[in-house]
Amino acid sequence: MERTKIGIIGCGVISNTYLHDITQYYRELEVTACGDVNPAAAQQKAREYEIPHAYTVEQLLEDPEIVIVINLTPPKFHTGINRRILEAGKHVFCEKPFALSLEEAREIEDLAKEKKLYVGCAPDTFLGSSLQTCGKLIRDGWIGKPLYATANMMSGGVETWHPSPDFFYKEGGGPLFDMGPYYLTALVTLLGKIEKIQSVARTGFEKRTIYSEPRRGQELRVEIPTHYSAILQMEGNVAVSMNMSFDIWYSSLPRMEIYGTQGTLVVPDPNMSGGEPLLYRFENTIDEVYGESKEALNRPVKPVQVPELYHRLADYTRGLGVLELAQAIRKKRDPRTGTRLACHVTEAMNGIMEAARSGSTYVMQTDCERPEPLPLGGEAGRI
Repeated sequence: MERTKIGIIGCGVISNTYLHDITQYYRELEVTACGDVNPAAAQQKAREYEIPHAYTVEQLLEDPEIVIVINLTPPKFHTGINRRILEAGKHVFCEKPFALSLEEAREIEDLAKEKKLYVGCAPDTFLGSSLQTCGKLIRDGWIGKPLYATANMMSGGVETWHPSPDFFYKEGGGPLFDMGPYYLTALVTLLGKIEKIQSVARTGFEKRTIYSEPRRGQELRVEIPTHYSAILQMEGNVAVSMNMSFDIWYSSLPRMEIYGTQGTLVVPDPNMSGGEPLLYRFENTIDEVYGESKEALNRPVKPVQVPELYHRLADYTRGLGVLELAQAIRKKRDPRTGTRLACHVTEAMNGIMEAARSGSTYVMQTDCERPEPLPLGGEAGRI
């Protein structure tokens, strides 16, 4: 079995998930090095996950054996690090968000084309069993033609768990750049491209108290909006109501639901790779209306749980997109997590912000096709 050698730049919190999952699940990938501006952080991860090399960023980019570099640095560094990776002649898989602006995203897209290199971007959760199952249900007509959707990420903020939450409340942070990519990517891959956007934005708290260790009790200043409510007009005239917030202590709103002419699909958490969808067919309501039998009258009006139709390694995983990118490189095809999808999602996030600032409708410029669905069957940990 051919294995693709991987290097990771950025040894913060999210690197634990990537390192654990790639080393445990994806045998076609081999992490040979991790690097960080803090050498001690790279050395710690190398020891913890038995990685052969702990490098500086420069040393990692100079290693001739490394084929793909995973960029796990903070968002404001993504474009600069992606540029350096491509200039070093290596393929890129970038953690979300791909870039802070459409201009930056297109810069990396153009550089990759010039260098004849491949780029993939998180989130890759749409490749997981839950969203792939939802995509098949929609394609197979289980809810008829999609008409509307709702998407809600309602959270009290990251300062309750993250050890260093400051950058979440500066430019490039907030609920839109932190969690928006999961929801927008799920919507695009399930329903098609976004065409127009309207939105409003608010900042609920000017200062926030940190509850996590080691800085419990300290305050941080908020520099960006922390709540967005948006209306998206999507391909096929599908209307989406979307809320992204760090200002909500509790909400009973669904994370994501899609409403069609013949039913409703309750989509599992787009931040997760696993989770069983719920499906409600219109016949359940119609049978009750006619009420011609006791069986129909007594039938519970609730969705049914649909088994996942694809392999699930765990509910929360990372690294499947890196595997898919490695296979795209070998087969010389476009990756499902490629730059067209990443640029479209990047523009959508900026479009939501621009619509909120201007009070007008933002018209999307980028185009995007839904990625090819994964094949059914196969082995867990492989595509």
